[in-house]
Amino acid sequence: MKLTKVIGVTGGVGAGKTTILRVLRKQGIEVITADEVGRQVTKKGSPVLRALTSTFGKTVLNPEGELDRKKVGYWVFQNPQALQRLNHLTHPQMRRIINAVVRERKKRGVKAIGVEAAVLFEMGLHRFVDEVWVVTASSRERLKRMERAGWKREIVWRRMIRQLPDEMFRRRAHRVIVTDDGKLSTAAIKVN
Repeated sequence: MKLTKVIGVTGGVGAGKTTILRVLRKQGIEVITADEVGRQVTKKGSPVLRALTSTFGKTVLNPEGELDRKKVGYWVFQNPQALQRLNHLTHPQMRRIINAVVRERKKRGVKAIGVEAAVLFEMGLHRFVDEVWVVTASSRERLKRMERAGWKREIVWRRMIRQLPDEMFRRRAHRVIVTDDGKLSTAAIKVN
């Protein structure tokens, strides 16, 4: 029986990870995203959301009692200590869920699994994948993409400077995929 390959897909904000995930899905690769898992662990009534409100106060909630992700994101990317506390409260549960999903899919014998996380290294997920694919683009291109998606330049820039530098990503990568020109070779993202 062929073993399931687990690919960690990472890179900074606006680098093009979503495009890579779309191509992987077209190839029949199952994908797990840290963002989706983050939403799951912070859903209304969850222990993680209770811990967040206990730590930061009810100001992190929207009027419906759910996590106000936009507000919290804006705030923590201005406050490194708050970002560290947020990660301390959310990452362990997210890691458990991602690892459980990977184990379940391996048991089913799927060909490959993509695990996407901008904070793959910070979460320690790189230790649980077979390959790390780093998606990168120039800072200028990343800013343009995020502005087209409706983000304010200052917010994107603040997030970019809080993330690992591209050189750190590249040094730890098995494969680097550059998305500057917007044209991706399917061969560049083919799972071997």
